[in-house]
Amino acid sequence: MLLLLWGAWGHLNYLHHDCPLDLAGDEAQYWDWSRQLEISYYSKGPLVAYIIRASTAMFGNSMPAVRYPALLLAIGTAICSYWLIVKLFASDRLALGAALLSHCVPVFIAGSILMTIDPPFFFCWALATCFAAKIFFDRSRWAWIALGVILGIGFLAKYGMFLWLVGFAAFFLWDRDSRRWLRTIWPWVMILIALAFTTPVVIWNARHGWSSLYHVQHQTGTGFAINNPFEFLGGQVAILGLPIAIIMTAAVWYAFGRSANADPNRRAMRYLVAIGLSIFAIVFADSFRSKVQPNWPAPAYFTLMILSAYFLSFRLGNRAHWKWWWRGNLIAAAIGALVMMPLVHDMSALYPYLPTIDKVMSKLGRKKPMTARQIDPTAKLRGWQELGQRIGLELRTLNPGAFLMGEDYQTTAELAFYSPGQPKTYYASSYFEVSPGRLCQYDMWPDRSLDPKNTALLGKDAIYVGYMRKQLAAAFDSVEAQPDEVIMRRGYEVQRFLIWRCRGFKGLTRPTTGTMY
Repeated sequence: MLLLLWGAWGHLNYLHHDCPLDLAGDEAQYWDWSRQLEISYYSKGPLVAYIIRASTAMFGNSMPAVRYPALLLAIGTAICSYWLIVKLFASDRLALGAALLSHCVPVFIAGSILMTIDPPFFFCWALATCFAAKIFFDRSRWAWIALGVILGIGFLAKYGMFLWLVGFAAFFLWDRDSRRWLRTIWPWVMILIALAFTTPVVIWNARHGWSSLYHVQHQTGTGFAINNPFEFLGGQVAILGLPIAIIMTAAVWYAFGRSANADPNRRAMRYLVAIGLSIFAIVFADSFRSKVQPNWPAPAYFTLMILSAYFLSFRLGNRAHWKWWWRGNLIAAAIGALVMMPLVHDMSALYPYLPTIDKVMSKLGRKKPMTARQIDPTAKLRGWQELGQRIGLELRTLNPGAFLMGEDYQTTAELAFYSPGQPKTYYASSYFEVSPGRLCQYDMWPDRSLDPKNTALLGKDAIYVGYMRKQLAAAFDSVEAQPDEVIMRRGYEVQRFLIWRCRGFKGLTRPTTGTMY
């Protein structure tokens, strides 16, 4: 508990005093959703919008208020982890060890700061795993109802929540004692309850041409790419760190091995493996069809980190073989965490070393100079406040009633959050005939339409941020390029925004072909 309180205080202090990162594009987008509550949205269910709306209603439309729920949900997930470890292994020390091991993965800490769909999704995944443990290990009937509810709520955060059921079913097949439930009505009650929560998503999609279905289909891919699985596995090693990846792989191998048959906790280990490895295997299989995002298998690590902590607990015992090897991996992971933790909170600390990094990369065969953006994945979260201030100055040069447009949906959302007065903003890319951007929630809202039928915008001036296209230029009486807004950090450029003053809007018509979901 002290560890949780210390971590929560540290994150609150970071958000209010030390945070160099503006809202991520997705965070800003979900915040914009929260201003127009609906029963579902283009790419996701409604849960994230409602959570952000509740937080901002209490604490205001500020960056910390948007991110408070992420911190609260991360604490809830940690509590679930503690409860599950005590339930399965009856060890407070192991629970503490698992928490400390998780802190050796800095990216997990970063995940408790950003308020995307992942914090509520991970919390629901963790809580569902706890309710299932009550079913399997305590034979609790009420837990079936609770499991159905939390699966449904999790689906409203991320559609992938129902993939949790694959691991649940795998344990059924693996564990003879659990199969007795298949002869009862309770599994079907759970499924019906979970499916009931899909109603708002189904209704919204029926009204909007099943756009979410097409979007998910496009995201998961339909082709075949042999290189993607290797990139995926390499990305997971990078996220976990090599020492933790080695420990986790060995823990899974042990759970499947013959020696695990003599382990008094083999049933608990199999449960952890079934829940975690199933989602990992699904994402790995999908990597053959499309380029998967590094965070997609993250729910797998909820149970696999617990398994890794248990595996280490006896590998570090007094009579354990290769004790030095496992201790070395743990020490290496801890050292890596101590080095990486400050960088997770501010990657710009690497910028002074960019010349050295560039020299090393050039010796390895890289021809082009390294940039700050290439060594800092958080660079795109910097400079939005400065852009908002610049937009305020630009608006003063135009006629009253001028509106804001962004080339992509993330820029559009960031403009909405950081521009003076937090106005409605408009998304242009899906209207382009050449290389159109994909559809997004802005295309679903009638009041955000750029079509000439939306007469409220006709004749008005606008500020546009992004690359100018011929079609967009033709939609105004005149367009005028302004000096770029260049964002510098520690002497290096991290962002560059192209700004245009546009006068006399005539409307844009979306192409009938070429638009992506």
